[in-house]
Amino acid sequence: MKKLDLPAFDTETIRFLRSKLADTPTAQKLWKRSDGKYKQFKKNVTDTMKVLQSNRCAYCGARLHEKRPHRDHIAPKSPHFKWTFWPMNLVLACYCCNVDCKGEVDTVDVVAPSYRRSTFNIVHPFLDDPAEHLNFGLDEKAILVSAKNGSPKGDRTIELFNLMDPERAKQRAKDLMFDEDVDHLQGITREMFLAANIKVKSSASTMKVSN
Repeated sequence: MKKLDLPAFDTETIRFLRSKLADTPTAQKLWKRSDGKYKQFKKNVTDTMKVLQSNRCAYCGARLHEKRPHRDHIAPKSPHFKWTFWPMNLVLACYCCNVDCKGEVDTVDVVAPSYRRSTFNIVHPFLDDPAEHLNFGLDEKAILVSAKNGSPKGDRTIELFNLMDPERAKQRAKDLMFDEDVDHLQGITREMFLAANIKVKSSASTMKVSN
């Protein structure tokens, strides 16, 4: 993960969309609409977040290979229907994180008068700095993730998105070896990337020589 900057969206459109939200069933129905302002808003979210997230999942950092990445509501539409069209509540996620792992799990502990002041039980892509909750380390051919200083948010994020699954850890290492967008590598700072990259490439060179 990496902390994301909030993109700019048309406030008039957002105000219009939110004015139609009366309850969860209405929110579910309106989100599925593929016409007018609903269609344009969702397209803008996808196009904008693809660039902002470097075409990576907001949670696990894996490349988004889907032609139509999942638009995930960080706080699910049920019961938090009022945030259905709230930009800070929307990110792009891979199928595994959005469907297999997160689904409709409620990520909100305390609902405050405003979205920003609400308390989330996972590392929030916009509101939290992952570096304060998660540690990343290199173990041979895998990028390992652990909670920093026993962070409850870190623990919950790792558990919910199954970030320590062996295959997911290996995939992060593969991305590390072949990635060029260093500044945008999810969940790993530039300094950590460079240090780990040297180790990975050095290990790969040693294996080639020995073979």
